[in-house]
Amino acid sequence: MDIAAGSTHAVSVNLLENTDSAQQQQILDALPVLVFLERAGTVVFANAEARQMLGLAEGKWIPCPVEDVLWGLLPGTAEPRTLLTGTRQGSPFHATLPARNGRLWPVEGTYSILDGEFREAVIVAHPGGQQQTSKPRLMDDVLSSIPNAVAIVHGRRVLYTNPAFTQMFGYTAEEVEGGNLRKLIVPETRQDENALLEKALEQDGRASLDTVCMTKNGELVDVCLLAGALLIEGAKAGYVLTYREVCERKQMEFKQQHDA
Repeated sequence: MDIAAGSTHAVSVNLLENTDSAQQQQILDALPVLVFLERAGTVVFANAEARQMLGLAEGKWIPCPVEDVLWGLLPGTAEPRTLLTGTRQGSPFHATLPARNGRLWPVEGTYSILDGEFREAVIVAHPGGQQQTSKPRLMDDVLSSIPNAVAIVHGRRVLYTNPAFTQMFGYTAEEVEGGNLRKLIVPETRQDENALLEKALEQDGRASLDTVCMTKNGELVDVCLLAGALLIEGAKAGYVLTYREVCERKQMEFKQQHDA
Protein backbone atom coordinates (compact mmCIF):
# COMPACT_ATOMS: atom_id res chain seq x y z
CA MET A 1 0.00 0.00 0.00
CA ASP A 2 1.33 3.51 -0.72
CA ILE A 3 2.56 5.66 2.15
CA ALA A 4 -0.29 8.19 1.95
CA ALA A 5 -3.01 5.54 2.09
CA GLY A 6 -1.20 3.65 4.85
CA SER A 7 -0.69 6.71 7.03
CA THR A 8 -4.29 7.80 6.53
CA HIS A 9 -5.49 4.37 7.62
CA ALA A 10 -3.35 4.52 10.75
CA VAL A 11 -4.65 8.00 11.60
CA SER A 12 -8.30 6.95 11.11
CA VAL A 13 -7.90 3.90 13.36
CA ASN A 14 -6.19 6.02 15.99
CA LEU A 15 -8.96 8.59 15.85
CA LEU A 16 -11.62 5.95 16.28
CA GLU A 17 -9.95 4.78 19.48
CA ASN A 18 -8.99 8.09 21.07
CA THR A 19 -11.47 10.86 20.21
CA ASP A 20 -15.10 11.60 20.89
CA SER A 21 -17.65 11.32 18.10
CA ALA A 22 -17.87 15.02 17.16
CA GLN A 23 -14.12 15.56 17.07
CA GLN A 24 -13.65 12.26 15.22
CA GLN A 25 -16.10 13.29 12.50
CA GLN A 26 -14.53 16.73 12.14
CA ILE A 27 -11.05 15.29 11.61
CA LEU A 28 -12.18 12.47 9.31
CA ASP A 29 -14.09 15.01 7.21
CA ALA A 30 -10.81 16.87 6.64
CA LEU A 31 -9.02 13.83 5.19
CA PRO A 32 -8.51 13.83 1.37
CA VAL A 33 -9.54 10.15 1.02
CA LEU A 34 -12.81 8.23 1.30
CA VAL A 35 -13.44 6.94 4.81
CA PHE A 36 -16.36 4.68 5.76
CA LEU A 37 -17.10 3.18 9.16
CA GLU A 38 -18.92 -0.15 9.07
CA ARG A 39 -20.76 -1.93 11.86
CA ALA A 40 -22.35 -5.36 11.32
CA GLY A 41 -22.70 -4.91 7.56
CA THR A 42 -24.01 -1.33 7.77
CA VAL A 43 -22.10 1.81 6.83
CA VAL A 44 -22.75 4.08 9.82
CA PHE A 45 -20.52 6.96 8.73
CA ALA A 46 -18.99 8.40 5.54
CA ASN A 47 -16.64 11.37 5.64
CA ALA A 48 -17.06 14.54 3.58
CA GLU A 49 -14.87 13.31 0.72
CA ALA A 50 -16.94 10.11 0.43
CA ARG A 51 -20.26 11.96 0.62
CA GLN A 52 -19.12 14.36 -2.10
CA MET A 53 -18.15 11.50 -4.45
CA LEU A 54 -21.49 9.80 -3.76
CA GLY A 55 -23.25 13.02 -4.74
CA LEU A 56 -24.93 13.46 -1.36
CA ALA A 57 -25.76 16.84 0.13
CA GLU A 58 -24.09 17.95 3.32
CA GLY A 59 -25.80 16.71 6.43
CA LYS A 60 -26.15 13.73 8.69
CA TRP A 61 -25.22 10.38 7.12
CA ILE A 62 -28.11 7.89 7.01
CA PRO A 63 -26.88 4.33 7.81
CA CYS A 64 -27.35 1.91 4.94
CA PRO A 65 -26.11 -1.59 3.92
CA VAL A 66 -22.48 -1.64 2.82
CA GLU A 67 -23.45 -3.33 -0.46
CA ASP A 68 -25.49 -0.22 -1.38
CA VAL A 69 -22.40 1.98 -0.98
CA LEU A 70 -19.58 -0.18 -2.35
CA TRP A 71 -20.53 -2.72 -4.99
CA GLY A 72 -18.36 -5.82 -5.13
CA LEU A 73 -16.50 -5.09 -1.89
CA LEU A 74 -14.43 -8.23 -1.25
CA PRO A 75 -11.44 -7.64 1.04
CA GLY A 76 -8.30 -9.26 -0.30
CA THR A 77 -9.27 -8.90 -3.98
CA ALA A 78 -7.33 -5.83 -5.12
CA GLU A 79 -6.51 -6.05 -8.81
CA PRO A 80 -2.92 -7.01 -9.75
CA ARG A 81 -2.25 -3.62 -11.37
CA THR A 82 -2.61 -1.79 -8.02
CA LEU A 83 0.19 -1.14 -5.55
CA LEU A 84 -1.94 -2.09 -2.57
CA THR A 85 -0.75 -4.74 -0.14
CA GLY A 86 -2.25 -6.19 3.00
CA THR A 87 -1.34 -5.18 6.54
CA ARG A 88 -1.60 -6.91 9.88
CA GLN A 89 -5.07 -5.44 10.40
CA GLY A 90 -6.31 -4.82 6.89
CA SER A 91 -6.90 -6.35 3.48
CA PRO A 92 -6.74 -4.55 0.11
CA PHE A 93 -9.83 -4.41 -2.08
CA HIS A 94 -11.28 -2.88 -5.21
CA ALA A 95 -14.97 -2.07 -5.66
CA THR A 96 -17.41 0.21 -7.50
CA LEU A 97 -18.96 3.26 -5.88
CA PRO A 98 -22.33 4.31 -7.41
CA ALA A 99 -22.93 8.06 -7.25
CA ARG A 100 -26.45 9.44 -7.28
CA ASN A 101 -25.94 11.16 -10.62
CA GLY A 102 -25.57 7.76 -12.30
CA ARG A 103 -21.76 7.71 -12.40
CA LEU A 104 -19.96 4.52 -11.42
CA TRP A 105 -16.54 5.11 -9.86
CA PRO A 106 -13.91 2.36 -9.46
CA VAL A 107 -12.29 2.66 -6.02
CA GLU A 108 -9.59 0.75 -4.18
CA GLY A 109 -8.25 0.81 -0.67
CA THR A 110 -7.96 -1.11 2.57
CA TYR A 111 -10.62 -2.83 4.66
CA SER A 112 -9.50 -3.06 8.29
CA ILE A 113 -11.32 -4.89 11.09
CA LEU A 114 -11.39 -2.92 14.34
CA ASP A 115 -13.45 -5.32 16.45
CA GLY A 116 -14.25 -8.80 15.18
CA GLU A 117 -16.75 -9.52 17.94
CA PHE A 118 -18.89 -6.48 17.13
CA ARG A 119 -18.09 -6.66 13.39
CA GLU A 120 -16.71 -3.14 13.27
CA ALA A 121 -14.39 -2.04 10.46
CA VAL A 122 -12.92 1.06 8.85
CA ILE A 123 -12.79 1.31 5.05
CA VAL A 124 -10.26 3.73 3.57
CA ALA A 125 -10.36 4.15 -0.21
CA HIS A 126 -9.50 6.40 -3.12
CA PRO A 127 -10.46 6.44 -6.83
CA GLY A 128 -8.73 3.54 -8.56
CA GLY A 129 -7.47 2.78 -12.05
CA GLN A 130 -6.94 5.28 -14.82
CA GLN A 131 -10.57 6.29 -15.45
CA GLN A 132 -10.83 9.61 -17.27
CA THR A 133 -13.45 12.17 -16.34
CA SER A 134 -14.61 12.27 -19.98
CA LYS A 135 -15.99 8.72 -19.78
CA PRO A 136 -18.71 9.31 -17.14
CA ARG A 137 -19.49 12.65 -18.79
CA LEU A 138 -19.95 10.82 -22.09
CA MET A 139 -22.27 8.28 -20.45
CA ASP A 140 -24.32 11.12 -18.94
CA ASP A 141 -24.67 12.67 -22.39
CA VAL A 142 -25.64 9.35 -23.98
CA LEU A 143 -28.31 8.57 -21.37
CA SER A 144 -29.65 12.12 -21.55
CA SER A 145 -29.99 11.83 -25.34
CA ILE A 146 -32.10 8.66 -25.29
CA PRO A 147 -35.69 9.62 -26.24
CA ASN A 148 -37.21 6.88 -24.06
CA ALA A 149 -37.52 7.30 -20.29
CA VAL A 150 -34.65 5.50 -18.53
CA ALA A 151 -34.30 4.53 -14.88
CA ILE A 152 -31.38 2.66 -13.27
CA VAL A 153 -32.15 0.92 -10.00
CA HIS A 154 -30.06 -0.88 -7.41
CA GLY A 155 -32.15 -3.16 -5.24
CA ARG A 156 -35.40 -1.20 -5.15
CA ARG A 157 -33.71 2.21 -4.95
CA VAL A 158 -33.52 4.56 -7.91
CA LEU A 159 -29.94 5.47 -8.76
CA TYR A 160 -30.48 7.49 -11.95
CA THR A 161 -33.21 8.82 -14.25
CA ASN A 162 -32.74 10.67 -17.53
CA PRO A 163 -34.53 13.87 -18.70
CA ALA A 164 -37.03 11.81 -20.73
CA PHE A 165 -38.15 10.14 -17.49
CA THR A 166 -38.86 13.56 -15.99
CA GLN A 167 -40.77 14.58 -19.13
CA MET A 168 -42.89 11.41 -19.08
CA PHE A 169 -43.65 11.09 -15.37
CA GLY A 170 -43.18 14.60 -13.99
CA TYR A 171 -40.64 13.69 -11.29
CA THR A 172 -37.28 15.44 -11.25
CA ALA A 173 -34.15 13.32 -10.79
CA GLU A 174 -33.78 14.68 -7.24
CA GLU A 175 -37.34 13.65 -6.37
CA VAL A 176 -36.89 10.01 -7.37
CA GLU A 177 -33.25 9.37 -6.38
CA GLY A 178 -33.20 6.78 -3.61
CA GLY A 179 -36.94 6.18 -3.99
CA ASN A 180 -38.91 3.09 -5.01
CA LEU A 181 -40.36 3.10 -8.54
CA ARG A 182 -43.08 0.70 -7.46
CA LYS A 183 -44.39 3.31 -5.03
CA LEU A 184 -43.87 6.25 -7.36
CA ILE A 185 -45.22 5.25 -10.78
CA VAL A 186 -47.02 1.89 -10.44
CA PRO A 187 -50.79 2.26 -9.91
CA GLU A 188 -52.37 0.25 -7.12
CA THR A 189 -54.27 -1.85 -9.66
CA ARG A 190 -50.97 -2.86 -11.31
CA GLN A 191 -49.02 -3.93 -8.20
CA ASP A 192 -49.54 -7.67 -8.82
CA GLU A 193 -48.44 -7.25 -12.42
CA ASN A 194 -45.32 -5.43 -11.27
CA ALA A 195 -44.53 -8.24 -8.81
CA LEU A 196 -44.62 -10.73 -11.70
CA LEU A 197 -42.30 -8.49 -13.68
CA GLU A 198 -39.79 -8.42 -10.80
CA LYS A 199 -39.98 -12.20 -10.54
CA ALA A 200 -39.31 -12.58 -14.27
CA LEU A 201 -36.31 -10.27 -13.96
CA GLU A 202 -34.87 -12.32 -11.13
CA GLN A 203 -35.27 -15.54 -13.11
CA ASP A 204 -34.33 -14.45 -16.64
CA GLY A 205 -32.39 -11.20 -16.21
CA ARG A 206 -34.68 -9.33 -18.61
CA ALA A 207 -38.39 -8.78 -19.24
CA SER A 208 -40.80 -6.73 -21.36
CA LEU A 209 -44.36 -5.67 -20.66
CA ASP A 210 -47.11 -3.45 -22.03
CA THR A 211 -48.55 -1.83 -18.94
CA VAL A 212 -49.96 1.34 -17.39
CA CYS A 213 -47.95 3.71 -15.23
CA MET A 214 -48.90 6.76 -13.18
CA THR A 215 -47.39 10.23 -13.43
CA LYS A 216 -46.63 12.56 -10.52
CA ASN A 217 -49.99 14.32 -10.90
CA GLY A 218 -51.92 11.02 -10.99
CA GLU A 219 -52.50 10.70 -14.74
CA LEU A 220 -52.29 7.22 -16.28
CA VAL A 221 -50.06 6.56 -19.28
CA ASP A 222 -49.79 3.46 -21.46
CA VAL A 223 -46.17 2.35 -21.80
CA CYS A 224 -44.01 -0.41 -23.20
CA LEU A 225 -41.57 -1.37 -20.44
CA LEU A 226 -38.26 -3.08 -21.18
CA ALA A 227 -35.98 -4.14 -18.31
CA GLY A 228 -32.58 -5.80 -18.22
CA ALA A 229 -29.81 -6.52 -15.74
CA LEU A 230 -27.16 -3.90 -15.02
CA LEU A 231 -23.82 -5.72 -15.08
CA ILE A 232 -20.73 -4.33 -13.37
CA GLU A 233 -17.57 -6.34 -14.11
CA GLY A 234 -19.79 -9.29 -15.00
CA ALA A 235 -21.81 -9.21 -11.77
CA LYS A 236 -25.45 -8.09 -11.54
CA ALA A 237 -25.62 -4.79 -9.68
CA GLY A 238 -29.17 -3.71 -10.49
CA TYR A 239 -31.49 -3.16 -13.45
CA VAL A 240 -31.94 -0.72 -16.32
CA LEU A 241 -35.57 0.05 -17.19
CA THR A 242 -36.81 1.93 -20.25
CA TYR A 243 -40.35 3.22 -20.80
CA ARG A 244 -41.84 4.12 -24.18
CA GLU A 245 -45.26 5.74 -24.40
CA VAL A 246 -47.61 3.76 -26.66
CA CYS A 247 -50.62 6.05 -26.81
CA GLU A 248 -50.19 6.48 -30.57
CA ARG A 249 -50.25 2.71 -31.08
CA LYS A 250 -53.35 2.42 -28.87
CA GLN A 251 -55.08 5.11 -30.92
CA MET A 252 -54.16 3.30 -34.14
CA GLU A 253 -55.56 -0.01 -32.80
CA PHE A 254 -58.78 1.79 -31.80
CA LYS A 255 -59.03 3.35 -35.28
CA GLN A 256 -58.51 -0.06 -36.93
CA GLN A 257 -61.21 -1.61 -34.73
CA HIS A 258 -63.54 1.30 -35.52
CA ASP A 259 -62.91 1.00 -39.28
CA ALA A 260 -63.50 -2.75 -39.13
